[in-house]
Amino acid sequence: MENNFLSLSLAQLNRLFPCFLLIDSNSNIIQMGEVLKVQCGDCIGGRFSDHFERFNQEVAGNDTKISSKDINGWVTGKWEEFDNGNSFLFAGEKFLLNNSQEMITADPAIQKSSDIKELFLVNISHEIRTPMNAIISMTGQLSKTMLTDEQDYFIQTIQTASKNLLLIFDDILDLSKIDAGKLDLKHVGFNLPQVFSEAMELMINQAEKKGLEIDYILPNEINIAPVLMGDPHRINQVIMNLLSNAIKFTEKGSVSLTAFVLKDDDNSQEIEILVRDSGIGMEPEFVNRIFDNFSQEHESLTRQYSGIGLGLSISQKLVAQMGGHFKVESKKGIGSAISFVIKLPKGTDKNLVKEVKSNYNEDLFAGRKILIVDDNETNRLVASTILLSYGSQVLNAEHGEMALEMVKESAYDIILMDIQMPVLDGYETTRILRQRGYPGTIIALTASVVSGERERCIAAGMDDYLTKPINEEILVDVIDSWMKKIQIHISEPMLIEPLYSLDGLRIISKGREDFVTKMIELFCVQVPEALNNLNASFRENDLPQVSKLAHKLKSTIDHLEIKSIRSTIRNIEELSENVSRAELILMIDEVNHVLNQVLDELQLEIKERCQ
Repeated sequence: MENNFLSLSLAQLNRLFPCFLLIDSNSNIIQMGEVLKVQCGDCIGGRFSDHFERFNQEVAGNDTKISSKDINGWVTGKWEEFDNGNSFLFAGEKFLLNNSQEMITADPAIQKSSDIKELFLVNISHEIRTPMNAIISMTGQLSKTMLTDEQDYFIQTIQTASKNLLLIFDDILDLSKIDAGKLDLKHVGFNLPQVFSEAMELMINQAEKKGLEIDYILPNEINIAPVLMGDPHRINQVIMNLLSNAIKFTEKGSVSLTAFVLKDDDNSQEIEILVRDSGIGMEPEFVNRIFDNFSQEHESLTRQYSGIGLGLSISQKLVAQMGGHFKVESKKGIGSAISFVIKLPKGTDKNLVKEVKSNYNEDLFAGRKILIVDDNETNRLVASTILLSYGSQVLNAEHGEMALEMVKESAYDIILMDIQMPVLDGYETTRILRQRGYPGTIIALTASVVSGERERCIAAGMDDYLTKPINEEILVDVIDSWMKKIQIHISEPMLIEPLYSLDGLRIISKGREDFVTKMIELFCVQVPEALNNLNASFRENDLPQVSKLAHKLKSTIDHLEIKSIRSTIRNIEELSENVSRAELILMIDEVNHVLNQVLDELQLEIKERCQ
């Protein structure tokens, strides 16, 4: 085993070696694995010899065991040098109770392999999802701005490609979860025709771009129960895989989706869901291995049609886990018909999951303070940009130790906590906060989506769990739901609200003050002209132009956090029919007054910066 433990966080050590001990040069225990802590009690700070006995005095590399003096058991593992010989790591893998044959006969090599695989997926998940978080989230924010048709097309292309890349990675994670027996299926009420419609809605553009006919055919005599019980997300995933493959391998002709009720009784229905295409088809010998991992008929097809050959393999495993099976018919050059059969219990309207679409205004979190704890600058920028647009005050910490100091100095409504960080990771930071009696809401915001991550976050003391890339709607929904649970907002001394703030510009500029200065100068040049145009359009009663100019001013006001007129400029932009001319005069006067005040102060700011 290579001496690379300095690159591992405490959380990673716990995953690889749940019974590890970290011992300093004076034989004091300075850290220990969570599993070992449960079995033997917290020995941190004590001498190794007071709690354990060594069976092998050699230091590095050899398999050995240590015996606990506090409980009738022992630990298997290896001794490793750590931190250039200043301390040692006992890489403990298993705690075995004496006389427990079941535990002694367990194969540690298999578990070790599984742990290493999980650690790899944790790390690769984090490394891929971190840049994907920036790409997807920031293109989403960019799409909200004024764009030309060409720019809008470019943005949509980036978003589509990013989401497709993420789907490939999610397939790999799903396969790992299924193989490890860790993929849990939901059991909720849903409407199957609605699942079909949603899948078709997502795939229809892909088919039409290739000039294909795509049909959703439900025979008139079919009688699918209005509510069935199962996992609609996973059923949708299988249907999407079948439709995607059918479209991919069909150059001309058609693709269709249909379903049949094979058996119907009082409590359940057995249903066959079929996707048929007029594509290239398959040779008989390949049909027998169509569900193998990473399988495509020929290497040339991989180059021509792309993909990694996991979709059908995952689909087959998902259907098997649902208790169903696949049927495949295909002829080379003619097309394919692939279906799966599943038996689903019937439900009632009470079992349906009711989803309420939330429409939030841009002042939703006004007056709220949110702390983002993340070592990645891009992640902080993404989350800050989203939350600032809903009126919240956002502060950032680069690691857990910084967050602990910031919490001492101020109160926060919500803390968004990354997991993998240097200095102090998210687990330990949360544990320390809870040990100190911190009562506030802590939500994990992590790029790790491996099985059990949510449970580890909750066990560490966090209240909720979100994954990256950030889905703005889900992020806002979750934060809003926790804000509503905060019955008493922690009061702080009343402060006079500043006229403007440069914090937002500093986030965008990554702390470069020369950039901030240029932005201030640009504001001082552009805003007077924009105000003149706004006033002139109002005098000419050109209300559409007034709305358009207010829209342009809105982003400028947001960037400088001129909160006193945030809602006013939006009201001018919307120009509701219920707004009278007298009210509009007052609103435009307010915007003029405040922005002229800001201009005066920023002119002084520029002089000070240039001295």
